[in-house]
Amino acid sequence: MHVAGRFRGMFTRVSALQGLVVAGVLALTAAASSAWADVAYATYVVQRGHTLESIAHHYGVTIRSIVEANHLKQGDPLHAGQELLIPGVEASGADGARANRGETYARDPDRTSAAVPDFPAPRGPFDRDVIHAARPDEAFHIKVKDSHGKIPAVSLKEFEQMMRQGEGPKAATHPPDARLVALIGLVSKHFGGRTLEIVSGYRAYKPTQYTPMSRHNYGRALDFRIRGVQNETLRDFCRTLQNTGCGYYPNSTFVHMDVRDAKAYWVDLSHPGEAPNYEHPGANADEGTSDVTTDSH
Repeated sequence: MHVAGRFRGMFTRVSALQGLVVAGVLALTAAASSAWADVAYATYVVQRGHTLESIAHHYGVTIRSIVEANHLKQGDPLHAGQELLIPGVEASGADGARANRGETYARDPDRTSAAVPDFPAPRGPFDRDVIHAARPDEAFHIKVKDSHGKIPAVSLKEFEQMMRQGEGPKAATHPPDARLVALIGLVSKHFGGRTLEIVSGYRAYKPTQYTPMSRHNYGRALDFRIRGVQNETLRDFCRTLQNTGCGYYPNSTFVHMDVRDAKAYWVDLSHPGEAPNYEHPGANADEGTSDVTTDSH
């Protein structure tokens, strides 16, 4: 009985010690979570043709921050499949909440985050038939299906405005292809209603454009990205859609999607403003990145 009592005493002391250790670990974890609550992080998998410059531009961070976070040297080459820690952007409030949910998105350094309200993917039910989109200083909420399953006429006009070229009295527009509107609706639904950032929609024909008959000239193409979604993920989904053209620009900031009679896909390794540099020559591409002005990027 005396020995059993000793064991009981030892067990009680060990249990108390374990309780203190667990409490300490929980306290440290809580402190760490609080310390990093306002910093966004992302793990980025490098794709073929990617550079530190293009990745930094995509996330709106500096090259130096990526180099330091991953203990790289400035001239170190990247290779496909390599994982990089992206230190992200310091945020607070709603931005911090998005960051802690693992949502990151490219930021335009020339525009404050407050200029256009964000519509992150809701945790509960959302209106699957509404596209949330943004241009600098302007937001759109376009319903793509009415009670009869049709695209409302007012929505086509709103989409036309969303795709316009330029601003003010000199802005140029063209009626959008209804099938493009429907497909963009599918893309929006697939990614939970996250905000589409419009890079380039309608573009008036110019004799100097790279593609003689770009679908951008006829309201049948859109260059865009989605907040909180990597362009590679957006590209992969667009490629599943029937009779669409999908252009991927690993050294730029958007994915191109257009409507056509047969499916097409191309990769252009050029940087903004450069002549096209297709991964596979002869690709049935709709455009070159040189067609998109520096302002659009």
